[in-house]
Amino acid sequence: MFKNILIIGFGMIGSSIAKTVFKNNKSTNIYALDKSPSIKERLKKAKLSSVTCLKSFGEIDNSKIDLIIICTPVLQYKSIFQKLSQLKRNNFIVTDVGSTKHNIEKIYKSGNFKFRFVPSHPIAGIEKSGLEYGFVGLFDNRYNIICPLKNTSKSDLNKISKFWRSLSMKIDVMTSKEHDHVLSLTSHLPHIISYSLVLTAMKKEKSLNSKLVKFSAGGFRDFTRVAGSDPEMWRDIFLANSHQIQKLTDSFIKELKIFSQSLTSQNSDKLLKKLEMTKKVRNRIVKARQAGKFIPND
Repeated sequence: MFKNILIIGFGMIGSSIAKTVFKNNKSTNIYALDKSPSIKERLKKAKLSSVTCLKSFGEIDNSKIDLIIICTPVLQYKSIFQKLSQLKRNNFIVTDVGSTKHNIEKIYKSGNFKFRFVPSHPIAGIEKSGLEYGFVGLFDNRYNIICPLKNTSKSDLNKISKFWRSLSMKIDVMTSKEHDHVLSLTSHLPHIISYSLVLTAMKKEKSLNSKLVKFSAGGFRDFTRVAGSDPEMWRDIFLANSHQIQKLTDSFIKELKIFSQSLTSQNSDKLLKKLEMTKKVRNRIVKARQAGKFIPND
């Protein structure tokens, strides 16, 4: 297993990785490379003072780092790849947690970078951002999708798989294109819809005398949770996977119009059939233990 791990972009995901690694193996060394000027103080408050902060990419050359995990917004990858390629040593494996994969694969291939890269995506997270919100248990029983490149060795694939499994994750392997298609359906489109709903509600809030906030204990609250995710991260995801998301957005608009037609025609049977079909999907998600937790007072 890896002994010296560098996390680039030490936010909620990076913090959760570090805390889980330390829980499983206290002898592992964790390093952080983050743009926050108060990173040391924040790590101390988060009870992660044993994490060593690097000031620059150049310091990697003088370390024994054997695994690098990129946890930044996806549009920062090109710059990070270029900086890693300038290092004198490259006897480490790079992986990541990005929510898009095909664009990252193209960046890596077009740059002809020599360091080993095994793209991965842990399907885990909360709407809160920042290392202060990291916690042990974030990855328990969640899937991690690994998208190996053509030149990825079985050895490197096994090492990265073993690492994520050590964090109590389940592994699935697919191509970057398949990943982006699946995630556009299960994650990217729902976020677009959530942001759109909240923006729509904001336009009505004045006329409702802020009752939206007071009575948001139903479905609206759940949409605001999703819409409360890190803006920079989701801007990059929307832009990086825009082609897939645009196609699904068009399909969603068509489906909304069909629902509207059912309401106009007062077609009770047709409407009930649609609702029953979607409930079955939810039941399957619950059965697979991927439904998350309902916290009434949150």
